[in-house]
Amino acid sequence: MKFISTICCLLLAQCAFSQFIEGEIIDQKTNLPISDVHVQWINISLGTISNAQGEFKLKKLEGVNTIRVSAIGYATHELSVGDNDSMQITLEPSVLMLNQGITITAQRQEDLSSDVSQSVTVVTQELLLQNAPRTTPEALMNQTGVWVQKTNHGGGSPIIRGLVGNQVLVLIDGIRLNNSTYRYGPNQYMNTIDPGLVDRIEAIRGSGSVLYGSDALGGVVQVISKKPTFSATTTQVSGSLMGKWMSNEMEMSGRAEIEITSKRVAFLGGFSERHFGELVAGGDLGTFSPTGYNERAGDAKLLVRTGSSGLLTASFQQLTQFEVPRYDQVSQGGYSVFNFDPQMRQLSYVKWETTTKNPWVQTFRLTGSYNRSVEGLFAQRTNSTTVRKQRDEVNTTGFIAEVISNPTTFWNAQSGIEYYFDKVGSEASDLNTITNEETSVRGSYADGSTASNLAVFTNHQVDWKKFQFSSGLRFNAVTVTVEDATFGNQKITPSSWVGNLGVMYEITPHIRAIFSGNTGFRAPNVDDMSKFGPVEATVFEIPSANLAPEKSFTIETGFKFSGKKYAGAIIAYQTQLSDLIDRVPATYQGSSTYDGKNVYQKQNVGEAIIKGFEAEGELSILSAMSMYGSLTYTHGDNKTKNEPMRRIPPLFGRVGMQYRNNGWWVKGEVAMAGDQDRLAAGDKSDVRISSRLEAGVMPGWNCFNLYTGYRYKSVRMQASLINLLDEGYRIYASGVDEYGRSVVISLRFDIQ
Repeated sequence: MKFISTICCLLLAQCAFSQFIEGEIIDQKTNLPISDVHVQWINISLGTISNAQGEFKLKKLEGVNTIRVSAIGYATHELSVGDNDSMQITLEPSVLMLNQGITITAQRQEDLSSDVSQSVTVVTQELLLQNAPRTTPEALMNQTGVWVQKTNHGGGSPIIRGLVGNQVLVLIDGIRLNNSTYRYGPNQYMNTIDPGLVDRIEAIRGSGSVLYGSDALGGVVQVISKKPTFSATTTQVSGSLMGKWMSNEMEMSGRAEIEITSKRVAFLGGFSERHFGELVAGGDLGTFSPTGYNERAGDAKLLVRTGSSGLLTASFQQLTQFEVPRYDQVSQGGYSVFNFDPQMRQLSYVKWETTTKNPWVQTFRLTGSYNRSVEGLFAQRTNSTTVRKQRDEVNTTGFIAEVISNPTTFWNAQSGIEYYFDKVGSEASDLNTITNEETSVRGSYADGSTASNLAVFTNHQVDWKKFQFSSGLRFNAVTVTVEDATFGNQKITPSSWVGNLGVMYEITPHIRAIFSGNTGFRAPNVDDMSKFGPVEATVFEIPSANLAPEKSFTIETGFKFSGKKYAGAIIAYQTQLSDLIDRVPATYQGSSTYDGKNVYQKQNVGEAIIKGFEAEGELSILSAMSMYGSLTYTHGDNKTKNEPMRRIPPLFGRVGMQYRNNGWWVKGEVAMAGDQDRLAAGDKSDVRISSRLEAGVMPGWNCFNLYTGYRYKSVRMQASLINLLDEGYRIYASGVDEYGRSVVISLRFDIQ
């Protein structure tokens, strides 16, 4: 009752009288007004955008007096409002991007990436506009510390610090995308996020279990979706139309958006239609068929102000992919047809947040979510008369209550409760194409399996002189129930405590030393316990029992640099993994083989160690020109098998230079990867890797890309020349090769 009374008091407090802060934003060099500048209160999603005259108007909030001002091409600026009702803000032009990245994921509150002790990768809105990625996972390609594997052209799975699949947590707007059928190893689920709705992507490397729970052994990737803004005057309607074309008929895409803004209500909606043709690879590799597929997506976000300092957000996203082929299964896996159809993701959530004068409850948020994932499969073996039809569906209900506290000027904290509940539906049938008879068979999982995940967490940051200390603790209780008539019922109730400790020391105003240690875990899921079916060319998996959580312990240290003319970081780390869930030989119906494949099941048998370093830097050469680069090295050893860990990326990095002046920009970039000769036995038997080995080594590659763009009033154009030297290459652990020399052109028209 006390909790309910507190909520009621907070809602009643929204009726209080509020004031506005008004201002003008100008360019430091030209003294001209800047339009399209984002002005937002810290730690709450209330903000506005400056108009063509550089003017903005923003309602004051109780308990919050700091705003963040950001615009493409300018240094991000934070300032205290105090009692000001009117102000003039001057922004300094900047070509640097590394120290302008804003991260929510690192601390569950907004910070500049250079101001947190975690290792952070941020793909900003500017980078998304420049690179125009085909898919959301491809937006992370060549970024520091993130290797993107593509099993098929319709997939994309980030590998962070040597870990992939269900050992890396993916979030959308703070809500888990990972569910209880997330697979070990690479998967395609991040590709069900429409890149057209993405505002930015954040990757926290090597940590995340305290704030976000299970699966964050390698780190956390969070996609932040676009949101509308409130207008200061009358209701306004605007929109945009975007079209994109890629040579060799590899892509034809379009997106339409509409935005309706007023003082108290704002709406943003979008619809995307995308056609992807067959992939045309570089060199003499030719066309990969089948690889093409179609995709359709829609999204909507509604913001409603509640009183003087509250905000209600309602959001809906849906994406459906049709007939997405697994090229490796058709070319070398013994199938004539192997399509995911459909591949669908649907997310709905409602979030209410408010600020108060109480420093212990500066920001309070409640989020309720419903996530639906559907994966259909249509497969037929070569020379077979039987078609396997399969459908797996997971419905996830989630609830989050969180509080941001600022008890003193030097102490802030994030605390909360999370609960997720999954229900799994799985069905399959075999269709005889001669008799047209269809027979029901067991699906990939036991139909009706459930999984629940309850957690409480608290995380704190304390600033003392030149130090920043951060520490946190989380308790997770998981229940997985499998009712399986074939293999027997199972129920496990694992629980875990995880913690972190970080220290950042300011050596100079522009150089900071960091050190952190954290523990992580991944709870067994329905896929671990109940999987029945082929998973690789030579592997058939059967259900497992009595599994325990996987565990990790990571330490890292390094330096962060941030100045007006430069930015960068150098990080070294080591992760110890224990109780890893791995496949071991087994028998089914008294035989070690089934359906022509070796039988395996999962057990907690693995111990491993991963270590490496990550370096990135950016330097302003002229007022409008900068150069940048990054380098990532990962070394993994499977201690149990006395061999390298699977899917460890080779040494990789990039170097580039960009020039920006007024509405025009150009960027040249070389991405590279070294040879990978440290291969596990599973790598050598994986056709995705073995088909591209040369003398037992996965060869390295260099890829030169050129990007340019221009914005004039309401028209924005972007053009890319991909793989300028037409090198034929495959990203390590992928099932398809990369694009050959190709051209990408996108046009966007803003309608006011």
